[in-house]
Amino acid sequence: MAAWHGRTLPPTMARDASEQQTPASPTLMGARVRQLRRRRGLTLEELARAVDVDKAHISRIENNHKSPSVAMLAQLAKTLNTSIGHLLGETLDKAEIKVTRAAELQSSPRLQQSREPGEHQFRPLLHGKAVGSFEAFLVHPGPDPGTTEARHSGQEMLYVVAGTVEVMFHDHVVTLKQGDCIHFPGYLHHRLRRVGRAKAAALLVLSNA
Repeated sequence: MAAWHGRTLPPTMARDASEQQTPASPTLMGARVRQLRRRRGLTLEELARAVDVDKAHISRIENNHKSPSVAMLAQLAKTLNTSIGHLLGETLDKAEIKVTRAAELQSSPRLQQSREPGEHQFRPLLHGKAVGSFEAFLVHPGPDPGTTEARHSGQEMLYVVAGTVEVMFHDHVVTLKQGDCIHFPGYLHHRLRRVGRAKAAALLVLSNA
């Protein structure tokens, strides 16, 4: 995630002279508009039609190339079922903050990757579904990597919480110990297993972007 807080947009960046600029940070506002649009399952085209502008206009707002006028903010807030204050960062939408307590994780069902001996066990950390563009799991790798190689779109990150874990690629094996972290594109064929008898645990984050 780019650290854009406090960034000043270049004065040469195109803006409509007719639009009155708001004092909100365009970077934060663009991120809020994108997040709320995706949460409500709207495409760029659908949001653009709802507020009577073209798709490129919404794209520029979300990518911080244009600051919306007060009138546009009002239309966006109504369509996205939020307030202008939230879009401006003046209020907090507590629904955006999701906490899963340890007791919930312990009682939630585990998702199995396969039925092979030594199978891995996965426990979803984000209420059992994707949040935005990523998913997170606590995985307990089995001693056997299995015969099936994983491959998926997006990115993968694995942080070892306990024990020792091997990530096996075609002709390369990476051994990770507690505190180690690995990141790689999901299109690489890979398998996973624990090393030794001690139980291993790792934080697995999958991103589709």
